[in-house]
Amino acid sequence: MVRVDPGKSGRGTGEKKLFYLSGPAAGGMRSHLQQLLRRFSRDHIIYLGAPPENSYPEMAALPEGSFFELALAGGDFPGGVLHSFQRLCRALRTINPLLLHIHGFRAALFGLPAARLARVPALVTVHGRPAHRLWQNLAAVGRLPGAMEAHYIAVSCALAAELAGRGIPEEQISVIHNGIEPALFESAAAERFSRQWWRDRLTVGAAGYFDRRRELSCFVEAAAVLAPLFPQMRFLLFGEGPGRAALEKLVRQRGLGGRFSFGGRTGLRPRFAGIDLFVFPTAAGESLQTVLEASAAGCAVVAARSGGIPEIITDGVHGLLVPPADIVALARAVATLARDPERARRLARACSERVGKRFNRELMLSRTAFLYRRLAGEQHPRGSAETVSLPSGGR
Repeated sequence: MVRVDPGKSGRGTGEKKLFYLSGPAAGGMRSHLQQLLRRFSRDHIIYLGAPPENSYPEMAALPEGSFFELALAGGDFPGGVLHSFQRLCRALRTINPLLLHIHGFRAALFGLPAARLARVPALVTVHGRPAHRLWQNLAAVGRLPGAMEAHYIAVSCALAAELAGRGIPEEQISVIHNGIEPALFESAAAERFSRQWWRDRLTVGAAGYFDRRRELSCFVEAAAVLAPLFPQMRFLLFGEGPGRAALEKLVRQRGLGGRFSFGGRTGLRPRFAGIDLFVFPTAAGESLQTVLEASAAGCAVVAARSGGIPEIITDGVHGLLVPPADIVALARAVATLARDPERARRLARACSERVGKRFNRELMLSRTAFLYRRLAGEQHPRGSAETVSLPSGGR
């Protein structure tokens, strides 16, 4: 197992050390953490604790002894993972990083008490809304003696309001939206806007985690409504998860056959070039990262009016919004844009420009760096970043 040099600590030595703790990561949370690892490894010594099933290309660049395999499964906290919890506490005491940055709710239930015991400032990025029981547990952990030092990043104002509603003080919550790198999508967007939009073929795509609760089944049901009306329409669903077999069965039952295809979540970015209209049908199953990426690539977007989606898309200006999991409304909105490709182009261009300016990676990283300095007690120049704290009233 890894060994840590006890003579090197992160505070009071001039060395800048960050410790990242992640639960099982996929989709947007995984992409977000990779961006942080790449950026802050330039001027910090990085440590990472994660379950053994997590694997990041960036791990290869970490110094020897910087990765800790930590089992986070086996009940809410800590139960069968007591050994890993003890190891994390020892590592934090020895390394003494500037702060512990936690990703994922199970990791937060695991990491917040460890940070408290090790007297290390803790920061939790909340990527999505978990089951009700985990919200209750997180609020309880937040009431531990001394836990007021913990701070939370919410990736949307809507999520920040939910955190505040669960008892976390607003002054401990900052809103930092996810960010994408616009340059990675410029060629796809430029090619799309330079040609005539769908005449003989129209591809409608969606992406997400294939949950056993079949959160994406409404996309399949909407496809079944649309298929007879638009012979040129094809459907793509990208993702991974235990619910794939059920979704494939539903596709067969609805007679979609050769008009509906599945793809994996890995390597999704290049595939946006082949999607004309992107659908985000429910609030569950995936982060906002995919919506940002599809928008940056120039796809027209139909999305659920829920969570942080309205913070990205204004209905009728950047895309069309529909009630979550409403099959009829979803099919109607897709049909509206399918029949009016010029309107779809205008909405897509407006959204692509908005995402490039307001939801880019560098803005997200600069705001995160500002918050790191603030929580670590470092001096920073006035006006070095925008204020990101949740406004009064959770808006």
